Amino acid sequence: MKCKISVLVPVALVALAALPAAADDARVVMPPMDGKAATETYQGKGRINAVDAKSGKITLSHGPIPGFDLPAKAMDFTVQDKVLLTKLKPGQKVAFKLIEVRKGQYEISEITVVK
Repeated sequence: MKCKISVLVPVALVALAALPAAADDARVVMPPMDGKAATETYQGKGRINAVDAKSGKITLSHGPIPGFDLPAKAMDFTVQDKVLLTKLKPGQKVAFKLIEVRKGQYEISEITVVK
């Protein structure tokens, strides 16, 4: 019995030491805390054409959005939180993040003015 323990302890220590290295290689996507499925995030850049803070919409002329297969064009977007629009004005350059809120429906989750 003593022999088994003296063999198992070093083997267990080697296995535990390898766990952090294995964890670095693994990509874990955690679902949001509200129970919804995890979604992809797409980043874009553009210029503001119009802001309608009351309805929570913004019109942007944006460049192509990598990974989203969306070419450069002008279009309206809904924002997740109307507060995001309070300090934005037409003509400003912005960087933004899009997330899918429902199948095929995307909203801006973050938007910041860039120079």
